[in-house]
Amino acid sequence: MYKRVTFAINWFWKIFYFPFTFGFMKEDLLHFIWRYRLYDTTDLKSTDDQTVEIIQPGLYNTDAGADFGNARIRIGGVLLAGNVEMHVRQKDWYTHRHDHDAAYNNVILHVVYEVDDKPTLLQNGQPVPVLNLKGHIAQQLLSRYELLKDSRAKIPCESMIKTLPEDLSMTSYYDKLVIERMQSKVAVTESMLAASRNDWDQVAFRMIAGYFGGSVNKEPLRQLASSLPLSVIHKHRAEPLQIEGLLFGQAGMLAADFDDEYPRALKREYTYLRKLHTLMPMEAQAWKFFRVRPVSFPTVKIAQLAALLVKEEHLFGSILACRTLSELRAFFEVRVNPYWDTHFQFDKPAAKGGASPGNMLTDVLVINAVVPLLFSYGRYKDDENLCQRALDLLYEIPAEDNAIIRMWDGLGLKAKTANDTQALLQLNNEYCVNKRCLHCQIGLKLLQ
Repeated sequence: MYKRVTFAINWFWKIFYFPFTFGFMKEDLLHFIWRYRLYDTTDLKSTDDQTVEIIQPGLYNTDAGADFGNARIRIGGVLLAGNVEMHVRQKDWYTHRHDHDAAYNNVILHVVYEVDDKPTLLQNGQPVPVLNLKGHIAQQLLSRYELLKDSRAKIPCESMIKTLPEDLSMTSYYDKLVIERMQSKVAVTESMLAASRNDWDQVAFRMIAGYFGGSVNKEPLRQLASSLPLSVIHKHRAEPLQIEGLLFGQAGMLAADFDDEYPRALKREYTYLRKLHTLMPMEAQAWKFFRVRPVSFPTVKIAQLAALLVKEEHLFGSILACRTLSELRAFFEVRVNPYWDTHFQFDKPAAKGGASPGNMLTDVLVINAVVPLLFSYGRYKDDENLCQRALDLLYEIPAEDNAIIRMWDGLGLKAKTANDTQALLQLNNEYCVNKRCLHCQIGLKLLQ
């Protein structure tokens, strides 16, 4: 209780009384303020006492060159078109050697937070009007920004987020975040596609395999899929025991001497197939069983993956043919070898063994493997309808349940669908963790 009261007092003190120090001002904050016009526009004057009117602040540029391009600004009654450069200190113009760079000769306004006596000059010697924003930025905005930057909370704005309007709609921002998340997954898919020589089936195999394993065994299962060409699997698909032997053998799980006939049979199959196809198994130490529920043991997941490979010859083609969520759920329904009805591991009987994938796992596979696959293929084929079909699936799947989503729920952002949860995961991982509050729509609302 004491800590909460102390924090509340400090928060109130910073918002309303604490002076914003010059040393805390950063250039990206100036960019943010200029971009969204979060400054007092009345009585703007250049350092040489010319009236300044911002018609168009310009387009934000994150590449080389001036910070904002194609601005339109009226200075001393004269309308100018060109670029705007921004610095915390006016002298940074010279520190960055813009006075020696012809690319800055079309700068029409130099916006700063601290001025000095030396004028801003272009490479050609022409002076640039200078606008000092220091007295035009609200103290509350600066103090709130300082709170965000100083916050040690997992969500930097958690002490302020409940001040947002209750009727604030997050729908459009969620959609934007989901597109960002899909774009990052497209990059991963493209990398897999290049490694597999444009084999979409092999890419589908790798992506599906990874998410069969959950977060703990995701990478080992992807490694397993990478070690087994689908061409080898297709040759033996008519013999389920051989497919199971290939997967368990490549996983490095058949090196021991077993008591049960089933693992002994798998080992015999793999010994033959390994020589036939010149295969190199993984290290068994790659797999994690500790603090994993028995139904999620990698042995159970490999058995389920093997059953899917026996059931579906062309993974990607079958996924592409599914038009609805129910069809995709049916695609992932498999019947594992009966051995797993009474086992979670080899030679260790259990009252009840590993079950076939349920809706919870199939939805995870649809969200994390199928949707990115379809979206990536839509981009690959320049088919916007396919991209939209992929995104529409997220609205049909219930919200995911994990620690990050529960954290957002506690702050009042309640997820209803997988589209919401994917957006909130993107928001946490790419913005909150990296304190990119100035690039976040929630941060914008809080600072306005």
